[in-house]
Amino acid sequence: MKELLLQLNNGIKEIPKNHQQYVADLQKKGFVCKKDGHYRFTEGSLIGKIDISAGGRAFFCPFENKNPKDWVIKKLPRGIAQNDIVLARLTRIKGRLAIKIITCLYAQKNQVLCYLKQVKGNILAIPLKAPQAGGIALGVSQKSLRALPKSCVVNIALPSKEITGVLGTLHEPLIDEKISLALFDRKMAFSPEAVMMAESFGAEVDPKMYPDRIDLSDLPFCTIDPDDAKDHDDAIYFDSQTSCLYVAIADVSEYVSKDSLLDLEAKERGFSVYFPHICYPMLPPNLSENICSLKENQIRLAFVWRLRLHRRSFEVLEANLFTALIRNHKNISYTNVDRLIAGENLSIPKGVKKSILDFLPVAQKIRSKRLKKGYEFFNDELQLRLDTKGLLCDVRVLYPGPSHTIVEEAMLLANKQAAKLLQTTTQNNDFKRDYLHTHLHARGIYRIHDSPSDERIGKLFFDLKSLGFCIPSSKDLHERIVAIQKQAKKKDMQKQIDKMIIRSQSQALYSSQNIGHFGLGFEAYSHFTSPIRRYSDLILHRLLKLIITDTAKSKKKLAYMLSGVQTACALLNDQERQSAKIEMDFKDRKYARWALENIGVCIQGVMSDDNASVICVAGGIVGARIFVQGCKDDVGRLDMLGVEIIDADVASGKIFGNVCDGKFGKISGKLRI
Repeated sequence: MKELLLQLNNGIKEIPKNHQQYVADLQKKGFVCKKDGHYRFTEGSLIGKIDISAGGRAFFCPFENKNPKDWVIKKLPRGIAQNDIVLARLTRIKGRLAIKIITCLYAQKNQVLCYLKQVKGNILAIPLKAPQAGGIALGVSQKSLRALPKSCVVNIALPSKEITGVLGTLHEPLIDEKISLALFDRKMAFSPEAVMMAESFGAEVDPKMYPDRIDLSDLPFCTIDPDDAKDHDDAIYFDSQTSCLYVAIADVSEYVSKDSLLDLEAKERGFSVYFPHICYPMLPPNLSENICSLKENQIRLAFVWRLRLHRRSFEVLEANLFTALIRNHKNISYTNVDRLIAGENLSIPKGVKKSILDFLPVAQKIRSKRLKKGYEFFNDELQLRLDTKGLLCDVRVLYPGPSHTIVEEAMLLANKQAAKLLQTTTQNNDFKRDYLHTHLHARGIYRIHDSPSDERIGKLFFDLKSLGFCIPSSKDLHERIVAIQKQAKKKDMQKQIDKMIIRSQSQALYSSQNIGHFGLGFEAYSHFTSPIRRYSDLILHRLLKLIITDTAKSKKKLAYMLSGVQTACALLNDQERQSAKIEMDFKDRKYARWALENIGVCIQGVMSDDNASVICVAGGIVGARIFVQGCKDDVGRLDMLGVEIIDADVASGKIFGNVCDGKFGKISGKLRI
């Protein structure tokens, strides 16, 4: 149903038979019209999803790149719940733009995830997503409810208010991943049919079955990934003699055909979800961790870019895209690549060593050139470690080294080249005339990043001035931002200022229309390099395979596949946000459990908000957020404070504290947060 509504938002020529009555009802109500042979929502309509924050605030999140802003809903209409898809219109209240919900188009589910709690002698079901809404009196006797474990987590059917499932108890740390996945409707397991289909491909690739593929198995490709990675999407090899970079990507589309059972399950998920201790993949394990994954010393199917680079400017002189057979000669961690670069003697094949060391200076020069238009932001990563009980035992701060530059620049080149090929093909006048004339908005799948609005930049500069920064007078925004970043580095405030700059910018999105990528400074950009964990990349692989086939039949099929990309982009944008929320919800709950074991502990933190309500912890447990009370009026953003943990709520993932030692001064670069 969600896909149909997204199609109506963009325009659909024919309505599927099983949805014709539904669309006819929408037409009678005046919500849908037929214009230029396409069914679409009436002009001025906005389609989006309801999101309710842990604090109970309701937001309307539009499925539209032109209007990506989330709108606060002051009063949510009765009967509309989390993840429901609604039709809305913009209106003005006291002269200000506001959103008005017109009707619910699709109720995402008729159940809510709750935990049981005794309130004034009665056991009620408290919604985990919106506990402030109050408890639900269940259609079950109190005697039966008291027989259940304390703080039992249950699924409640609405409107019957019956218990349809029990996940465990809130006191069990191992339940956290179930809660985070269930809150955002993410399936934990694949269907038995999908698992069986994935396993039918076996565990090894037989090269004899692919005589038309170019055999590159002798080239010393390597994968560079985190220590615990299981899904190896990409491998690289650099030939310094010919100045050719090979970027080999797992050829998932060979196994996952469009509209197959595997495709439908991957499309439903959109992205893999990563927790500190486990991954919930987009594809069944035999694909994501085995037959598609570029495992060490195993022959695998790959989609390969061969990029010949200019020896001085490092521009791409020649680009070839083809299907191939490759062998990953060595899987190396980022840490070990950095050790190799530092001069350590590691057990790595000679050809792989040479490839890595030869490409490093090239990657560094490509990066330096790229940053003349694009931006570089302070980029550390918090790595949470859990013990066997599921409790947080350590948080590590990881900083990118030269190994990350090697991988990042190689992947950016491949992604950029993929977008260029896609754009060149779809903008060809003959192709547009012969194949695209029957399809609306059929242009491709791009990763876009719009330039920030004048209003946002103005607010950013105002905030920076209040922190003592000098705002350059140059008209070039890139020059101004870079100059501010240099000031921040001198003040040991680089990370926090970069966060402020990032928040002032637009959100990167998937779009069928290319407007470039502001942050990277690219005229065209797409996602090509991670088809195991991102459905967007799988879509792009299918499109590019049709392009390089270059027949009348493949061009016709390409035009048909392009016709569905606009709807796919809207779905992907929603799924990407959902995946990020799942991962954040899980982390917040782990931090809250740690805080419960540390009530009364005083730690140092940094004020992150103007309203003096949230503190990001700088000492003790890195990365936690504490909602504080008793802040003085003179406490401002980036001030350091001492905070005493006074309480934590595992259900909402919130930690509460009091200011205990006053203001310590501005954040120091020595503190990692």
